[in-house]
Amino acid sequence: MTVVATQDTFPVHNATREMLLLKELTLIVVGVSRQDIPGPLLEAVKTVWFEGVEDDYALFSDESAGRYQVSEAPLLPLAVIVDPAAMDAKDELHKWMQQRGVVQLPPVIGWGRGGEVEAVSSMVGLVADHVKSGARRLVLSSKELKTLRSLNDDLQNRFAALEAFLNRHGLQPLDLLFSNEPAENPLNPNVLASASVDGVSQILPVPSSGVSGVAVHVEQTSSRPDIKLRAQLMTLEDQRIVDTWHFSSGELSTGWNIFGLSRSTAGLRRTLEFRMQVEETEDEVPLLSVGGLQPVEMFHVRDAANGLSVLKNSLALQVWGGIPGVSMPPHANYIPAQSQQVNLDEGFRDMPIAPGILEHASLANSDEVSFDFEAIMPLPTERAIGCHPPAEGMTIGQLPAACPPQVIRMSAKAFIDNSRAADIDFAIVVAKDLGAAKALFKGEREQSVGEAFSGWKTVSYGETAHLSAFAGERIGVWQNVYFATRMNETTGNDFAWAKFANFRAVVSG
Repeated sequence: MTVVATQDTFPVHNATREMLLLKELTLIVVGVSRQDIPGPLLEAVKTVWFEGVEDDYALFSDESAGRYQVSEAPLLPLAVIVDPAAMDAKDELHKWMQQRGVVQLPPVIGWGRGGEVEAVSSMVGLVADHVKSGARRLVLSSKELKTLRSLNDDLQNRFAALEAFLNRHGLQPLDLLFSNEPAENPLNPNVLASASVDGVSQILPVPSSGVSGVAVHVEQTSSRPDIKLRAQLMTLEDQRIVDTWHFSSGELSTGWNIFGLSRSTAGLRRTLEFRMQVEETEDEVPLLSVGGLQPVEMFHVRDAANGLSVLKNSLALQVWGGIPGVSMPPHANYIPAQSQQVNLDEGFRDMPIAPGILEHASLANSDEVSFDFEAIMPLPTERAIGCHPPAEGMTIGQLPAACPPQVIRMSAKAFIDNSRAADIDFAIVVAKDLGAAKALFKGEREQSVGEAFSGWKTVSYGETAHLSAFAGERIGVWQNVYFATRMNETTGNDFAWAKFANFRAVVSG
């Protein structure tokens, strides 16, 4: 499609060429013919010719004389090359750029016969200035990135400390996302008894992201504690099983019973449906509470076999969301999930490294450091590992294949176990081999795909540091965990008993 402006035609869809002016370093030529511009210069930098302004658009042409309209001023103009006889056109270009909000106009370089060498020299100087300013911006960005990483590391450490506090004190950090309170019903319908063998189903009226538990209210428990029941949380769109609970009637209590997910849901939003059924046909089954009349049919409690409404009510239920891996308070009747769909790749899990794995800790760099005693000492009863640093250099320990696939964060606690020790630096790395780990410990390169590095943290006696190594990209293989200590200053390493404890991995899926 084209439109006609005066006697020339211009393509309407010239967004690609205009976008290049917003992304690339651009040389603007005014009043100089194409034959007079050296070919190497055209190859070195994007060059356009200014043809004037029409209907508030700037008209440019490329090296092949193809003309197009531009609505926005170039963002990276290197310079304006102008023939001395075309100063009026240059002024018109500057005026148009100022109208577009350009504060700092590009430098103007005259291009006349005999002055080509000086003009090219000026452009070389301008390019050098751009390179220098780009290098300065890169250095500043690197410093800002380092600061942000430090702030993020501190935030994660605070988050880990909060999780540990909540676990120790049995507190519940979950939020109540939705609650449908039980309603008094003189008929007292038993929805489980009236449904088919597939049981009942209830659509949850909340987005799936962040859900970590579903609570069902029980009006009356069964007199028999051995009736087998099953509950499932599913996604309607793809019939994926999020979690499954197998339990007996004796595990239910009157009031709210919370079915806790193995991890909070994440990823694409789905419509969640909670199902419950009696695995063996029984006459006496628990009596589930229902809420008030539900005007929206899709939220009725339904027969799981055919999707028909059992009542014009919904189940009395609650939906909880919160941090994965944190237990419910002891006073709650909490029923954890026993199984879930294989290969479910959504959500996050917080997994401690088992004490049995800690027993396999060993000295990785025995060719560099040696002691008259064991430098790496597994302490499975303390869920810790001792790591004695040398007077110079560092001691590197290894936990072979201890980091699970799809790791997001590997963390540990670091402290000193002797009051006479000087300050010690601690760090952890997730890598495929010792060579890759050493390069990260020594700061010789950045971490690559699948690797994680906590950076070094200095610890004094009486302090505790939380080390967090984040993987930039996740991979699906098991990797080694390396942990290292070194003296913070060139002092003796006597009494320098350093310890790593509470190794944990947060994984995706």
